[in-house]
Amino acid sequence: MVSTCGRRIFRRKIYTPVSICQTHVVRVIQIKVADLYDFEGRTPVSNPAPDAITALAIKQFSFLPKPLTVLVEGDNVSISFPEESLAAQDEAVRLAKRASQRAGEGNYEKAIGIFKRVLELMPSLHLARHDLAMAYIETGDVDNAVNHLIEVLRLNPLDAGSWVVLANLYIRKKLDKETGEKFIRKALEISPANAWALNSLAGLSVERGEFSPAIELFEQAIAANPDFANSYYGLAIAHNKLGQKEEAIAALERLFRDAKIQDVRSKPVYDGARQMYAKLQAEMVERNESAVFKLVQDYKAEMEAFSGYPIRLQAGKLEAKIGANVQMAWKVNRDFHLLKVRDSFPKPLIGHLQSHELTHIKLESAARKLNRNKFFVTTSASREAALRSLGTDLRRWEKAGLTEPQIQQLTQDLINGLCQFLYNCPLDMIIERELFAQFPLMRPAQFVSSSIQAGESLQTNNHEEIRRFTPKKFLNASLALNGAYALFLEDLFHGASEFTAGYRREEAFALSQKIWKHWQSRSQHLTPGDEYNLVDEFADLVGVRDWYGWQEDPGHHEVTAAPLKEGTTNPKLLKSKNPAAVLLFLDAFKQFDALTTDQISAIAQEIAVLGRNGLDYASPDEKYVLRSLPDQKFSGLHLMCLMFAGFKRVAPEHDLQMNLEEPFLAALEIYQELRGGQL
Repeated sequence: MVSTCGRRIFRRKIYTPVSICQTHVVRVIQIKVADLYDFEGRTPVSNPAPDAITALAIKQFSFLPKPLTVLVEGDNVSISFPEESLAAQDEAVRLAKRASQRAGEGNYEKAIGIFKRVLELMPSLHLARHDLAMAYIETGDVDNAVNHLIEVLRLNPLDAGSWVVLANLYIRKKLDKETGEKFIRKALEISPANAWALNSLAGLSVERGEFSPAIELFEQAIAANPDFANSYYGLAIAHNKLGQKEEAIAALERLFRDAKIQDVRSKPVYDGARQMYAKLQAEMVERNESAVFKLVQDYKAEMEAFSGYPIRLQAGKLEAKIGANVQMAWKVNRDFHLLKVRDSFPKPLIGHLQSHELTHIKLESAARKLNRNKFFVTTSASREAALRSLGTDLRRWEKAGLTEPQIQQLTQDLINGLCQFLYNCPLDMIIERELFAQFPLMRPAQFVSSSIQAGESLQTNNHEEIRRFTPKKFLNASLALNGAYALFLEDLFHGASEFTAGYRREEAFALSQKIWKHWQSRSQHLTPGDEYNLVDEFADLVGVRDWYGWQEDPGHHEVTAAPLKEGTTNPKLLKSKNPAAVLLFLDAFKQFDALTTDQISAIAQEIAVLGRNGLDYASPDEKYVLRSLPDQKFSGLHLMCLMFAGFKRVAPEHDLQMNLEEPFLAALEIYQELRGGQL
């Protein structure tokens, strides 16, 4: 096959002169001799005989109405054929519309049958022939698809889109990349800014390992058609192949933000892009873990200063798969805030949960400074209002065999759970939006953490037993709020995950959309304390405003809980050891890089057991030995640094109450710089 590179493509002129007998209209196609060899797979002979040209033209255009008349004049060839009757044309157009509808519905076999009848009536209708080829592609019939695309291009060789489709069939199905590339370049001769052709050429470059040229071509394709999702996806793949994770993520985010779903064939692209995005974000969580840890520690110190109270961290079991919660000092009469994290949550994501709860502290502290803080409470009157909504459910539970204590517990759990979610739903939207804007470094952890929690919520809402025993009003309210929060997450991450997929078929999803629209109308103009008004507005929308109440924050409280204790016997002495501790932490980081998580955990646990009898961190003498590191001796301070750094890696949710945060963070910053920003 001759290459089309550098050869001028001539437009075929189709016209309909009136014949001498005035009873038939004749159409004429004008082409160049070289065009007859585009799909023949051979180079034309020099100065071919007119008879050979005529025979080849009749063969190639045999699908047109008969008789065919071929006129050869030098390099020009004219093919004449009788045009179909007006009645046949009208019927063909009508049937072609019906066939297109069937194809759009995914009923390709039915569409193919109708398109065949269309072409029997009007063989020259090249658009129907093109659609027939596309339907054959969807059914996997490559040979018929190729044959009809070739016929389309006989009729209209300037159809760049058909050249691209044909090229991709040769590349993907016939495994003939050389021919496929020739067809792509033919399309680019016709239409240099054709996004589909540029995208296909870029894809070939990726397959050859030519990633930098591919990136340039993908960017050209995006510039030509910003709606075309395939090019963003290909761009992300090329960047990822070069190890450019951040650039790959950015390309996928551009896809979710800017591209458009064209039809059902876009779904595999979006599915692949979302899977790739989730995988890359998980990889970035691991890469950013140490930097996020430092960020969270700095944020914690900032919130301690802003709120006026220290913050104690704790890990443990939390109810209803809650990721984390915080007990405000002023709500529980303590001299510290207690931030609890679920101990079963993935360790690299703990920083996101902690930051979320730290922002709860920030919101309440900001409202307190303006005397606008409120406490969300339930009373006997509000609980009675909620109970009234149960209606006949109490009798249904009794018939199901539940005892009185079980019914009371179930009722209490349902009311408390829904009220707590109602309170947290708008606040969580505010918090996650703020974290997204304030901490770009944390976005991978935010995405992965939010995905896990959203999946757990959906699993709970779809649990058969839960749905069976939950009253309809409770269930619909919960589904509506969860659906609204899912819409929020989809918007926050620009559609990088289909958070709403499990809610769209629910009856309550219309209410979810209403809540979401209300959030959008209110969320840009919130001041400290306005979040409580938003809770009321959400409650009005789901019809549970009388299920809870508000109590004014008095602005002060009496400390009655145990005071916050130091974790070391002489914190001033330990603080004086900071310069030495920085060096010891650097040594710990270096050692841990060569160890597994289990090995690091074993070291930290062994030191913790040894430390029950106290560690002498005043002396520099190396008088301690470890079974897990048998070839070394350690000072007391060295062991404390190893344990502190070890738990920060394997259990960052634990608060060791050791005055080593400052040297740890200083050493971490130095080590990150030495390692190019990575641990």
